[in-house]
Amino acid sequence: MAFQHEGLCKLAEICGIEKGYYDAVGKWVEASNEAFIAILNQLDIPIKNVDEASDLLHSKALLDCSKPLEPVSVAWFTAEQGYAEIPLLLPKGAFQGVCKARLNLENGTQITWEFSTFELVVSSTKSVFDKEFVTLQIEVPQKIPLGSHRFYLEGPFGNFQSALLAAPMKAHGATFDAQQKNWGVFLPLYAAKSERNLGAGDFTDLENLIAWTAKQGGKVVGTLPLLSAFLDEPCEISPYSPASKLFWNEFYLDVERIAEFEYSPDARKLVQSQEFQQEAKSLRDLDLVDYPRVMKLKRKVLELLVRDFLQTANPLRKSALDAYLAKRPEVLDYALFRANVEKFKASWHKWPTQLNAGILNETDVDPLIRHYHILAQWWAEEQITNVSDKALQFGAKGLYLDLPLGVNADSYDVFRHRELFAMGASGGAPPDSFFTLGQDWGFPPLRPDKLLDNKMAYLRSCLSHHMKHCSMLRVDHVMGLHRLYWVPKGLGAKNGAYVRYNSQAMYAIFNLESLKHNALIVGEDLGTVPPAVRPMMKNHGWHRLFVGQFEVNPNQGRVLNESPEGTIASINTHDLPTFASYWLGTDIAERVEMGLLTEEEAQQEQTARKIMRESVLEAIGPENEEEVAGVKQEKQMEKVLESIFDELSQSNAGTVLVNLEDAWFCREPQNVPGTWKEKPNWRHKSRYSNKELDEVVYLKWIVRKINGARNS
Repeated sequence: MAFQHEGLCKLAEICGIEKGYYDAVGKWVEASNEAFIAILNQLDIPIKNVDEASDLLHSKALLDCSKPLEPVSVAWFTAEQGYAEIPLLLPKGAFQGVCKARLNLENGTQITWEFSTFELVVSSTKSVFDKEFVTLQIEVPQKIPLGSHRFYLEGPFGNFQSALLAAPMKAHGATFDAQQKNWGVFLPLYAAKSERNLGAGDFTDLENLIAWTAKQGGKVVGTLPLLSAFLDEPCEISPYSPASKLFWNEFYLDVERIAEFEYSPDARKLVQSQEFQQEAKSLRDLDLVDYPRVMKLKRKVLELLVRDFLQTANPLRKSALDAYLAKRPEVLDYALFRANVEKFKASWHKWPTQLNAGILNETDVDPLIRHYHILAQWWAEEQITNVSDKALQFGAKGLYLDLPLGVNADSYDVFRHRELFAMGASGGAPPDSFFTLGQDWGFPPLRPDKLLDNKMAYLRSCLSHHMKHCSMLRVDHVMGLHRLYWVPKGLGAKNGAYVRYNSQAMYAIFNLESLKHNALIVGEDLGTVPPAVRPMMKNHGWHRLFVGQFEVNPNQGRVLNESPEGTIASINTHDLPTFASYWLGTDIAERVEMGLLTEEEAQQEQTARKIMRESVLEAIGPENEEEVAGVKQEKQMEKVLESIFDELSQSNAGTVLVNLEDAWFCREPQNVPGTWKEKPNWRHKSRYSNKELDEVVYLKWIVRKINGARNS
């Protein structure tokens, strides 16, 4: 690799691109000049080669200093109101005089005042190419409430505006309460089985799982993202590559619980028909979810409901739809987008010029398809609202939802908010011992500069969409709020660089929505975690994950390390081997099959795993050692799993989450990272239906013990 060009490094640095990173073994890896140039281009820096770096550095640095106000400022409050300061950057000794200020509060009120720059306190100074600049602090003259406010300033230097995020220092549920130790279960919704669904779990299955969990004493049910997806042409079933982070997936609708079903004889006749019932049974009998077939069957019913609604809508239901659209007018635009996707059966990148540019008209699409997507979103909102309401009625705290890091490159979000995304790059990860070539996750990363210019509005909409329905929100790859590894298109995942984000603004908008909706925030802090991440999470009241598979440390009668206070503790995640697979080492053979391990490396891992098993069996105590040493494999796993859950349940973890599939020793993971085509990811069904859970004796025994320990 060529040496880094000094001027290019400095240009990259002021644009938020990091010079390099420490790899998994602690070795410093420098980003290439090629990666710098490609990423700078994505940030609208028109550099072609290293020789242009010095001039562009000069102009970029001075341009940044020509903006008196940051696009977003953050004020942290420890109460519902507080005093705020807004930084003002000016050339030293210049533009002095009287300024007029106006702060439009989110609640609709307004504060106006005047001040002289001579009165302001200097908080810092800096020199940029022999020019001196000072940062002054503008004090808002009275206490202001929490919220996203707009600040307008008129002065000798011109007129400028910015956003002021007055945010709670701590998110909702930040304080650990030893008297409120929760537990719950995890199951991907698509995996839920029942005698009445159409071959994949739906919102009624989710409601029933919450009811079962609450009956056992559990408080939360976790699942994977429930966001909209492309399930025809194009087709992408991964819940972490959604068609939008602003809308739900109609795949999870229970068609028979839509209000319009009662008033549609044709829809009822279809569902009761022999052909429909045979197809539904065929789909239920499959071991793997067939997304296109399930969606095709479900859509036949939905389209009849749409047709009947348009022809003979109940006045009360029509008013309810109007009220929904008044709150979510963007649904109309989303429906137009999805109707065009169906019309062209192709990515929006390949649409005709006018449509590709974002100009959509109702007359260009089939009105029935457009209304299908409008009504599908309305019905999904009704059903997930019903689920979250029922959770409280059952005595549970609610849903544990999952916010993915990225969004599909062909998604509505990228189409409508394309200025926010770096279209010529992908989010990913640098090489490590598992993925030696690095990872390209395929989604366009959000641009940190444009997020701020957008006043964080897009991100806030994504959060509100989730948090109004959940008691806990898992933030996928929380490190991405601080920095994200960008992979420029065409360079390969080895040749990327980390790009920094304004973490203060990120945490502020999360905390605002958390407090507004009473939703606890959980950061997925697994993998390579920069030193600043966990202290910032703690400072702002976010909860960490504690994953037993990474914490095995048999010692002094314990199997795992002690779970830190307030964490969300589980044995594994959807991206890891199940308990049985890990215990038996079957995941190692799969990695050999995928070419991720050599036979020699696999043998080393199997040896290490054997030593781990022996150490764990010894750690669970002399009174159990003889009992588990020579018994059948499953009985041995039962004892080990019981010991692990005993430790987690008696710990100070805020919530203990039981992956239901671990309780029947399932060996198939829901996802094997890096195997997009090789493995049936996101398709495995649960072995048991919700009704059958009471018959799974070991599961009932485990959750009874967990509930007792958590409530003792």
